[in-house]
Amino acid sequence: MSRKLYFDIDGTILFLSTPCAKPALAGGMFGRAVRAAGFDELVCIGNFSGVALAAKARIADYDTLGATYDVCYGVFDDEPWFRAHTRLIRDPARRAAEIDLSDDWWYIDDLAEMYFAHAGRADVYREHLGGRILVPTPEGDGEDVLAWIRAIARKR
Repeated sequence: MSRKLYFDIDGTILFLSTPCAKPALAGGMFGRAVRAAGFDELVCIGNFSGVALAAKARIADYDTLGATYDVCYGVFDDEPWFRAHTRLIRDPARRAAEIDLSDDWWYIDDLAEMYFAHAGRADVYREHLGGRILVPTPEGDGEDVLAWIRAIARKR
């Protein structure tokens, strides 16, 4: 069974107020924690996914994963690994609807409650909040994110 991490960008790994990595996640710390937790696939669910895919539709050689890696401002430090394990969600507005609940899925998004409600999955949100779902503090330092990923790593 594949272990998937669905992750948002703004308010989750970056501050909402400025395009900067949360300090605890900077310098590649987020990426290293994700790899240590054994994730096989990362699914970027942030709104930037839609922007990147729209750019790709207009510019044939637009590098969607490279642009996503760059916009994450250093929370990942292994670009080849990132490229090999990451995909972009097709419709960020329907991000919670696209979760494959039959996989070993994990979801991190500061707006998780809203997206699960929009997808008709409020019950899934309530059942898994604090377990498979983390709603990080949007302006926090990222320690909540690292603690959650480390707890996932211990469940391997």
